[in-house]
Parts: sequence; C-alpha cells; structure tokens
Amino acid sequence: MSTRKSTNGTSNGNGSAVPAKLRSALTTSTPVTFLSETSLSADVSSLSQINRDEILQLLTLLRDKLPPLRDLTAEERRSLSGMGDKNRSFAGKVLEVILQDPEFLPRSFDVNQYQRDLATFDDLSTIALALTRLLDLVNATATAIGSEVYDDALSAYRYAKASGQGASLEAMMTEMKQRFAQQGKKKDKEAEKSKVKE
Repeated sequence: MSTRKSTNGTSNGNGSAVPAKLRSALTTSTPVTFLSETSLSADVSSLSQINRDEILQLLTLLRDKLPPLRDLTAEERRSLSGMGDKNRSFAGKVLEVILQDPEFLPRSFDVNQYQRDLATFDDLSTIALALTRLLDLVNATATAIGSEVYDDALSAYRYAKASGQGASLEAMMTEMKQRFAQQGKKKDKEAEKSKVKE
C-alpha cells in the first residue's frame, strides 16, 4: 500500500481539482492526520501488484510441496485424538520400544508407516509454527493499516459533509446499511436451519 500525502487543497489525489467548497473546508478546519503522518503503518513499504502475485504464486508452490492436505469438519475434529506435547512424547517412546523389538506387534501393524507418519507430523508442526508466526504478523499489520484507512475514510467523510459534498456518500451508506441488514437476516435464517438439523 502506497503512503499518501495529506492534501494541500489543490488536488484530490487523482489529478482533478478539489471543489472550491471542499478546498475551503480543508484550509479552515483542523488538520487531519492521515496515514503518512505518525501512522502505525508509516514504515510499511508499498506492496506492488507484482509482489502480491509472486507471493500468491509462492503460496501455491508451498502447497504443492506439502504432502496431500485434507480438511476436517468440526465433528471430525472433536472425534480425533489430540497430539499435544504429552501425546507426542508418548508416541516417540512407543517408537523407541518398537524399533528395539518389533516382534510383539501383529503383522498388520506397519512400523515403517508409523515412523514416517510421526516424522511427517513433526515436519508439519515445524512448518505450521513458522506459518502461524508469519500469519500473525500479516494479520496484525493488516489490522493496523485497515484501522487507519477506516479512520481516514471517516475523516474524509466528515470533510465531505462539512463542504456540502456528502449527499452521494449518505446515499451510499444508506444502501450499505440495507445490504448489511439483509445479509444479517440471511445469516440468522441459515443459523436457525442448522440448529434444527442438529
């Protein structure tokens, strides 16, 4: 995201002139702090379209490099045994015993598969930890920038209202409220249906 300079009252950022009423409001009102001024995202460099596409391609490549991934329903997650630190330690100790003397196991027990699965679990856990840390940083940065963008939008909205240019924004917000209200009702109905099925 590119850093934006606060307006000087001569341009609205797309090359067209700012209306006289709005220019007057901008020059006489209290200055607004925009993203480029003491913002949380001031040190965040712009993410170009090329970089964005390359990142998405790398994520696709990453998924291709991973073993076949599968999704689980909430019910499946509840029914599966967890693999926390204690269970991982237990599984490791069992492997040690198996490798020392596998004769007590039935023929149907695939020792090599068990060993491969345990190693894959460890590898995926290491990758998941790194991805989680990266995702936390991405989410935190997006939250900070998103908050500042919304604050800027509110500031610009107030300027537009003060200059008499807010009619179109008011109409847009009314339309958005109606749309969100309809979406909320739809979600409520879907939730009620799912409860009935359960």
